[in-house]
Amino acid sequence: MLVRLKYPILNFLNKYKILDTIFYFKNNWYVNYLLSKKNIGKLKEFKNKKKIFYCLTPCYGNMGDQAIAYATNKYLSEHFKDYEILEFERDEFFSYAKAIKSIVNKEDIIIIQGGGNMGNLYIHEEKPRRFIVKKFTKSPIISMTQTLSFTNDDYGRLEKQKTQKIYNRNKNLILLAREEKSYQKMSEIFENKIIKVPDIVFYLEDIFEPTKNNRNYILTCLRDDKESFWKDKKLNFLENLQKVYKEVLEYDTVVNKKIYKEEREEELFKMWDVFRNAKVVITDRLHGMIFAVLTKTPCIVLRSADHKVIESYKWINDLNYLRFTDDLSFNSIKPIIDELSGLERIDKTNFKEKYFNKLVKQLGIS
Repeated sequence: MLVRLKYPILNFLNKYKILDTIFYFKNNWYVNYLLSKKNIGKLKEFKNKKKIFYCLTPCYGNMGDQAIAYATNKYLSEHFKDYEILEFERDEFFSYAKAIKSIVNKEDIIIIQGGGNMGNLYIHEEKPRRFIVKKFTKSPIISMTQTLSFTNDDYGRLEKQKTQKIYNRNKNLILLAREEKSYQKMSEIFENKIIKVPDIVFYLEDIFEPTKNNRNYILTCLRDDKESFWKDKKLNFLENLQKVYKEVLEYDTVVNKKIYKEEREEELFKMWDVFRNAKVVITDRLHGMIFAVLTKTPCIVLRSADHKVIESYKWINDLNYLRFTDDLSFNSIKPIIDELSGLERIDKTNFKEKYFNKLVKQLGIS
């Protein structure tokens, strides 16, 4: 009987969109907020403590975003030592939003995850950020290092107006732009305090020492998504590369699995070991480039479809082991590979001294 009933029932549920409705309510972040009253008591022990609420951190496999979360936590723990740091992943934040609301004090700080998703390209990330800016108005809010990008069409202009209206109403919101173009755009759109500072992952500049040991292969880390600029040339380039160089590893900074905060550090160091064992990295990913800097690995940098790689490269264009090129052809890339493979010295960086140690004073909230 159950077997005979199964398909008619599923057809009925599908016909009247009942399955879609169930999925919506189970996964929609705003619904989770409305149902979050049950968690109000879970954070009450922090009511009278100085605290930082670090919100919307990733639980997905974009290791660039995971590195941002790792670096942000490290920065906060080293520069806000008298604060408790409470981290809430994106998918759990809304279940605790009312609990946070019930214990947040004026001297507390709300941190929003940084990245390359401010705008309408990743609207599912922008909407939760708007929610926080709209709902929490009495405490300082810091939106960590971001690239801003709204598309130049009706959809982009509409979403830009929505974001502009919500952000400008919150006088306690501070925006960190991670490169000049985003800084200029933010300055045009928003009335909030805006600070230009490199991607927070550069704060990890001293976690590895330069080494020439075990550098065995050419590592390619090329996008295959909507931000890719090289879709038509990528396959031909890889074929030619593999013909000449015996050891070529095709890789990515995105892994196809959930990664929760408890697993973050282990997974990042696994990935960084892959970069550390490469002779040269070829990448059009922002954090492919940054991971090369962290691991002191020679790197050929290519543009992406937007401005974030080109603009962020300006922070590091004087490093002797990085080269930018706007041509993904093997004949152009090969001489650069050969040049970088023979480097005897790797330049040092000083991001902490030049930028990050000054940031606390610039924020004006410690």
